[in-house]
Amino acid sequence: MKTLLTMALTLGCFLAAHAQAFGVVDYERVINESTFVKNSLEQLQALEARYRGVLQALQENIILTDEERQELTNLLLADTLNDAQRQRVQQLAQTSRQRADELQQLRQKPQPSETEKAALERFTQMEARGREAIQTLAQQLTQQLEQRLQQSREQVRNAVRETIAQVAKEKRLTLVFSTEAVLYAETDITNDVIQKLNERK
Repeated sequence: MKTLLTMALTLGCFLAAHAQAFGVVDYERVINESTFVKNSLEQLQALEARYRGVLQALQENIILTDEERQELTNLLLADTLNDAQRQRVQQLAQTSRQRADELQQLRQKPQPSETEKAALERFTQMEARGREAIQTLAQQLTQQLEQRLQQSREQVRNAVRETIAQVAKEKRLTLVFSTEAVLYAETDITNDVIQKLNERK
């Protein structure tokens, strides 16, 4: 007990003697108010929306061959498309819609011919393989999103720490505490950190 009290008093005296060399930062405010962090989050949200759009488009154009589906997937996942590629996407979608209409008509026929039965079987298999492919792709895209989220969190953490260190050096601070651990400090560098963080690309 005496040892703890002595250590606390010593630390208090040390902090009092070097008050100008310490600062605090509100980490939560930095995360919530920084446009740098918001931009990182918005990029992830845009990627998630894009992946959802890809899966939705594949679901709407499900009756394709494996090769056609893979081609459509690659086109939908591409960052940018030229006119020819956009036209190809429309062609594949039109092909799928025509097959879907034909499949619906075949399913309603009371006595299909042998040729119609073969077409019915072929389109039904395409539909089943399409559902399996979409499920597999959804799992892959979910994993990619999780990896990107982890990378983004790590990048944000590193950027915040680097920025805190940079501001601390500029202000000649030897230590920076979190506001959660310190009740009061004259040197609060939170605003400086947010401003400097927002200047990062």
